Amino acid sequence: MNTISDVPTAPGGLPGVGHLHRLARHRLRFLESLRQVGPLVRIRLGTAPVYVVTDPALVHQVQSSKGRSFGRGKQFQRMVPLLGHGVITSDGELYHRQRRTIQKAFTPAHVERHLVTIHRQAEKLCASWEEGRPVDVLHAMKGLSVAVTAETLFSGRMTEQVLSQLSRVLPVVEKAAVERPMMPKVVDRLPLPFVRRGDEAMARMRAVVEEAVAACRGRAPRSEGDMVACLLAARDPDTGRPLSDDLVCDEVIAMLIGGVANVPATLAWAWFHLALRPGAEERMLTEIGGSADAPLTTADLNRLPYTRAVMYETMRLHSVQLVTQRTTAAVELGGVMLPCGTDTAYSQHSLHTDPRFCPRPAVFSPERWLPGSGWEPARHAFVPFGGGRFKCVGDNFACAEMMATLAAVGGRWRLRRPPGVRVGVSVREPIPSPTGLSLVPRHR
Repeated sequence: MNTISDVPTAPGGLPGVGHLHRLARHRLRFLESLRQVGPLVRIRLGTAPVYVVTDPALVHQVQSSKGRSFGRGKQFQRMVPLLGHGVITSDGELYHRQRRTIQKAFTPAHVERHLVTIHRQAEKLCASWEEGRPVDVLHAMKGLSVAVTAETLFSGRMTEQVLSQLSRVLPVVEKAAVERPMMPKVVDRLPLPFVRRGDEAMARMRAVVEEAVAACRGRAPRSEGDMVACLLAARDPDTGRPLSDDLVCDEVIAMLIGGVANVPATLAWAWFHLALRPGAEERMLTEIGGSADAPLTTADLNRLPYTRAVMYETMRLHSVQLVTQRTTAAVELGGVMLPCGTDTAYSQHSLHTDPRFCPRPAVFSPERWLPGSGWEPARHAFVPFGGGRFKCVGDNFACAEMMATLAAVGGRWRLRRPPGVRVGVSVREPIPSPTGLSLVPRHR
């Protein structure tokens, strides 16, 4: 049995800053390089060591088979001052109580009802586009997700003015939630512009949410899927008391962030790849046909295998950069005994683009997900929503939203890439997002 001191350290660290400079400059390339060092690799964030797991079998142990020995990591603890104690950041028994409450809004029956909302909002978005007028696709997808998530939470009680405010502040909060955990805690107290922007955006979002939650108290829910109504009706199993307003607001903020952080980026990348591969776009649009004229059901989505393959392939290529967890007890991992309190991490992006498990990993190929392709992801090597007890509680809803949006938009528009447009990558969101992605709508 090896000790933690036997774990190899990633090359390129500098005194005082460790590997922060490599994460800042070439984050995805650096994370991909770690699998060449070993299944468990030490990196340093400043002077603090983090042990990155690069082998999918070991990642599965962290998530599931040995998951009881792992809690939330430093990344999530550093988010608490920004996001509060919602399901994204909480741990232990509080997390399990919150998860049980929230799951009530993501049952198959609720997801089925939410498909009507997704279709209506996507129709509204499509109607706002003009033939030949370029569209900032990421911005459009973020606005759509804000509207869908807010209606799911509040059953349409939020006004257009409130939705507009949320659309402005959510991206700022999202960036702060990714950047701040990578930095020393003292940064939170420094009068730096990006710290001030994050704090101000969070204060504004909390004020909007508090006002919306207060307005919901005493009112009957407008649908059985009204998530805020579920939270307001929930009772603490130990005391029988209702959840405090602060905790309800924390949960709403967590679900807003969860609803708009990753789905828009994935959808934007999907349109980017389809614009580069007209054959793939044509195959998806042919499959959709005229099915997007009315809200799709779950059964309808299950009859769109190529559209689902487009979604899976986009999630494979564009995944969460880094997820941290901390050992809550001494645990053996890959032949190494990790002491209690050890910070670990894994990269979904690196797992999904590992050439050991996926041929031509940089190529967008939805066909690889279809039956008869001769390929399937190695066990535990495709985990777009995480796994184990911390797996995303809204994974089924997210998949339904992405597929229904692809169908609704693709049923009306083709999105073309104009000549000379150069698309960059921002690593300031959980899933690296496209920058400068302007596509031109053309009627089908």
